[in-house]
This record gives sequence, structure tokens and C-alpha cells, in this order.
Amino acid sequence: MFRLLLIIAFLRTSVTVFGQDNAKSAIDSIEIESFDEVLVSSQRFQQRRKETPRQIEVVSAKRLSELQPATLGDALINTGQVFVQKSQMGGSSPVLRGFEASRVLMVIDGVRMNNATYRAGHLQDIITIDPFILDRMEVNFGSGSTLYGSDALGGVLYFKTKDAGLGEFAVKPSATVRYQSASNSLIGNAGLKIQSKKVGVVLSATRSQFGDLRSGNRNYSDWDTFGMLPRYVTQINGRDTVLMNEDPQLQKGTGYSQTDLFAKVFTKTGKVEHTVNVQTAMSDIIPRYDRMSEFRNGKPVYGKWDYAPQNREYISYMAKAGSEDHHTRLTLGQQRTEVGRVTRNFGSLTERTQLDNVRMRTVNLDRHDQLSKSFVLNSGVELVWNEVNSVGINKNISTLAETATKARYSDSGAATQMHSVFAQGIYKMDKTGTVIQGGVRVSKYTLEALFSGANPWKLPYQSISFATTTPSYDLGLTQQLKKGLLLKASVNQAYRNPNVDDMTKVFDSKPGSKLLVPSPDLRAEQSKTVDLGVLWRKDKSFAFEAGVFRSAVKNLLLDQPGALNGEDSLMYDGRLTPVFQLKNVALGEISGLYLNAKVRLVQALWFSGSVTQTKGIYRLDEAAAEQPLDHIPPVYGQASLRWNGAGWFAEAQCLFNGMKKAQDYSSSGEDNQDKQPIGLADINGDGKADGFNPAWQCWNLRGGYQHKFGFSTNVAIENVLDLHYRYFASGMSAAGRSVNVSLAYSF
Repeated sequence: MFRLLLIIAFLRTSVTVFGQDNAKSAIDSIEIESFDEVLVSSQRFQQRRKETPRQIEVVSAKRLSELQPATLGDALINTGQVFVQKSQMGGSSPVLRGFEASRVLMVIDGVRMNNATYRAGHLQDIITIDPFILDRMEVNFGSGSTLYGSDALGGVLYFKTKDAGLGEFAVKPSATVRYQSASNSLIGNAGLKIQSKKVGVVLSATRSQFGDLRSGNRNYSDWDTFGMLPRYVTQINGRDTVLMNEDPQLQKGTGYSQTDLFAKVFTKTGKVEHTVNVQTAMSDIIPRYDRMSEFRNGKPVYGKWDYAPQNREYISYMAKAGSEDHHTRLTLGQQRTEVGRVTRNFGSLTERTQLDNVRMRTVNLDRHDQLSKSFVLNSGVELVWNEVNSVGINKNISTLAETATKARYSDSGAATQMHSVFAQGIYKMDKTGTVIQGGVRVSKYTLEALFSGANPWKLPYQSISFATTTPSYDLGLTQQLKKGLLLKASVNQAYRNPNVDDMTKVFDSKPGSKLLVPSPDLRAEQSKTVDLGVLWRKDKSFAFEAGVFRSAVKNLLLDQPGALNGEDSLMYDGRLTPVFQLKNVALGEISGLYLNAKVRLVQALWFSGSVTQTKGIYRLDEAAAEQPLDHIPPVYGQASLRWNGAGWFAEAQCLFNGMKKAQDYSSSGEDNQDKQPIGLADINGDGKADGFNPAWQCWNLRGGYQHKFGFSTNVAIENVLDLHYRYFASGMSAAGRSVNVSLAYSF
């Protein structure tokens, strides 16, 4: 597969393709995007793609509709350039260059989503963004702290929602119905655009009802029972009961439902543009499938494990004033997340709910100045405040009596503040085809968490405080070697401040084996990343991109054996569990390479492909032996052929992952080695776990037709061969053969 991609990438063709009229049409192009014209919003200020030294992937609204994703995590998987981990069907945790969760920054319409409780393990917050409301999604690979601050070690996922416009009065409703057979899921969306000379409005409502997910029937590994759940837990007459699963490919307890609402209002007063943006995502119950499938000594561990609820609320106001060359943008945002974790041991009458509410307020003041034909100065101020309220409630499911219990975070509240200033300069030398850009950011960050004197852990302190001032910088070069051939190089320093999750969490990450307790003495993680790449584009019918990268991380946070009140183990949920704490104990190193190609083979036939390989190790000190780092996926990518017709397309795609060998797994347990084919068994007799994740290939077919009167249809057969496979580090198997159908009408 790797050799095939390289051979096709260098094919020379002489067929001419039609050019695009503007930047928007280039973004909407599915075949090959114009690297001259695509404007990249993930750079905070719009910038031509060919001028940025970064690797960037753009997924347009048109492409999202073709992919028919259940969530944005599924859309990222199909790019072939982003790895995604899943613990449950209502989950998707993107991995960028070996960094995951709180080390990847998510931004929506210029406002950061990462809040003070984003954890370092696996996150599912990306599913709270409705694919139907997006104009495009941009993946900015590599460190991004200069423009966006803390957390952007691996990169930035930027989500741009649809805009409302002004013009002659018009009302344009739209509707989409989508069905996916592997999960027996039904998704419906209704949208409305209202346009007038003074006000523009965009409205959207989506209801998603996902059934239990069916895995493939043909197993990739040599273990026919791998990933199949022969038994499952349910309640009958109020009692936990284990039933036989008559259809082992059906992953019982994976289905969930979600409602998404969106409204954007745009108007102008004089030369000032005003935008109000409201988003809501609501999920009542998301079952934690990986936990519910755990059995010990033949008995299930849990009778219940749900995220209930998982809600996100977002509201922002943006004012923009000035000209194209000189303008100021003020964005005021408030986000609120509500996440409940409802757990109960099998057979127990005590159900514990840990409910966490986070309110995040943000102020972004951005300034863009075209100081001369060759020099641009971007600058700004960012203010972020987080307030965290965490409670724990025990309920007797028989009597319904409730009592207070352990909260997930500090039980008397926690707050963080981040105040930042930044500046970035871009200098263009048209005669030599050189673009130099560099920037610097300085951030002051504080954290204060309070514990009650009666906290159940009897901590030897009643507060945890943290304060730091952290600089970051970037320097990049884009050099045109000859027409169509660009050299890109950059060096970036990024950081991640320890948050409330890092410093105050109490959580049994591995029940009976690892109990994380508060860590009062932490420092910010810091990385330095070097990128080197080439981009070769010829006659708008061929593009080849390749690069290498290396990130060195210091003060890396790792779980380490710890103690609380002199005890190295504590009773938690009836199990004596070893105590662990996060500590800045390691030096990390992540390196890798990527290859991307898009080629027009004949008049209407296109090839695209991508391959990414990442390696990661850490040392407890410079003299210590290397150990595998967690969150490092095996080699992965995609290859596809696409035929375009007049209003229709057909596509064949192969997604692939390499093998993750047993010796390459981290000892931390974050990569869920116990959920791989052999798990933690020692079949070789060498005292080491032999579990690994097999290599796999998944074949997909897609096609669609856009009628000139507004009707459109998209049909896909995913996992055509009905193979049973599992994404690395995931706690559930991927979908088996699925027929997906989407019918849409835009008035």
C-alpha cells in the first residue's frame, strides 16, 4: 500500500482542470484544492494556504455531506490523516501527531473549547459539535500555542460554522434524513436561512438516534472470539442480570441519542459587523461500553456506567470593524458543559453520580494590520476564566435515598484564569517567493482549587494553588524553489498548563489497579517542535505533500505510584487499589512523517492517498532507558479513487492501519492493551503481556447525485467485506458492513 501510494503520487498527467473563481469555491472543491487561494482560518487570521509553513487538512461542508458521518470523529477518520480512538459509540478522541485529548486544542468560531476539566486520557467532546452546522473543519498539525495558547501541543482542530448573509429578502429551508444500517441509526436535520438587507439568520436542529453498533463478521485476527461480547448486563425487575448475547456481533449497550440546536444572527451598523452565535448539544445517556464489557472471574464488574448527561452550551458575540487591510475583531464567549458519570458495581444497590459543571468565559481581541504590501502584523489579547463545580451523590436504587459522596474534583470548587498577549508578523518577498513568519505569546495562568475540611479523602491540605507565566514562540519559512514547488520549515514552542483535572481528580482509571488522587505540585508541560516539508503542485491536476516532524517534550506528566496520608493503597468501590499521582517526571520525544497525494489520472478520475507514521518514547531522565509513550497510533492512512460526473460522483476508498506490537504499548494502561486480542496474557512465557492490535484494511464505496432542483442523494456501503477490526487503544470494535443513505432537499 505504501509503495503504491508513492508510485501513483508521482504520476505525471497533462489533463487540464477547471480553475476556481474564488477562495470559497476552492474550499468546496473535493478533488484538489487550490493552494494559491484557500484561506485558512485555523491560523486565527485568514491566510493563503501556500503561505503557511504548516501541514493543514481542510474538510468542507460538501465533503462532510458526502461522508455522512455519525459524528465529526467519523469524518476525521475518513480523512486518513487523523487517528481517532473510541471507548464507546458516543465517543471520539482525535490524535494529532501522538498527542491526544487535553494536548490537542479544539476551537469553534475563534473561541477555544478546551476547558479546565479536559483530561489527558480520552475525550468525547468533539461529538457535541453538529456536522450539519459546519461550513468547514480545518486540522492544523503541529504546535499552535503562539496563536491559541495552552493545550495546542499536537495541533488545533478548528471548526467554522455556517455564516448568515445580507441581501435581497429570501427564505431558504432545508432538510436531511440519514440512515445507517450497522447501528440502525436515524439522523434528521432541519435548517432555515433567512436573508434580508439588514439581518441574516441561520437556524439548524438535528436529532440523532443511534442504535447498538454491529461489528463485522469476519475477524482480522487469529482469535475468532476477539471483540465479541457473548454476555451482557441488563436489569430485570430491578436486579442486575447477565444474559447471553444471541448475536455476538451486536455490541449491546452502545446506542444513545443526541439533540443539537444552532442559531446565528448577523447584522451591520455602519461599518461594524455584529454576529450572535448560539449552540446547544444535549445527550441524556451515553453508555460507557468498554467498562460495561469488563468481566472478572466470570462476573461483570459494573451494573451501570453511563455519561448522563453530557451537555454543551455555547453563546458568543462578535463585533468586527475596519477594512480588509486594517480591522479589529472582538469576541465575547461563554460556554457551559455539564457532564455526569453514573456508576454502580454489579449487584450493588448504591449508584454514584459525579456531576461536573464548568462555566468558561472568554474574551478575544484580535487586530490585523497590512502595514505594507509585504508585511502583515497580527496581534491580540485573550482572557479565559474557568469555574468548576463538582459534586458526588450516592443513591440507593431501591429506596431512592440520596447522600453526599466523593466528587470527581475538588469538592469546594475550583477556578482558573489565563491572560495572554500575542503578536505575529508575516513578511513576503514576492521576487524570491519567500514568506517568513514568526510570533510570540506570553500567558499568565493561575489555578485555585478548594477542598472542604470534611472531604472524604482526608487530604493533608485544603487547597491547591498554581501560578505561572509562560512564553511561547514560532518561526516559519515558506520558500518557492520553482513554480509549483514549495519548501516549508518551522520551529515552534508550545505549552500545556496543568488544569483542574490534572491537579484535583480522584478517579479509578483502572478499577482495582490504579486510583488517581490529587497532585498538588505540578509544572506546565512544554514542547519544541521542528517541521520540514515540501509541497509540489503542478497544473492543478497533481499535488504531493511530504514532511517530517519531531517534538521534544519536557516536564511530561505521567501517572506514577504515589501515596495519600502515608498509604500507597486505598479502598475504592470495595476494592483495595494502588494510589497513583500525576507527576512531571519525564522527557518525551515524538517523531514522524507524512505523505499526502492527489492526482488526476484521466479526465474525471482522481486518486488521493495519505500515510502517517508516528513514534514516541519517553525517559524518566536523560540517562534512563527509553520506554514507549502512550497515545502513539500505528501507521495509518487511506487511498481512494473518485470519479466525478455532471452533478454526481462515485468513490472507492481503503482505510488502513498497521499492527501495534505488544512491545510498543505504554505501561500506563491508557492504550487499553487489555482490550486487544490476547490482552494481558503471557503466552510466550517471558513475563510480558503479548496483546497487540492487528493490522487491518477497511474498504468503502460511496456515491452521490445532486439534482439541479435542490434534491441530493448520497449512498455508501462502508466496510464492504464486513471485517471485524478495532481501532488501536479503543474499547469497542468498529462498525461492520453498513449501508448508509442520506436524502436531502434544499429549497
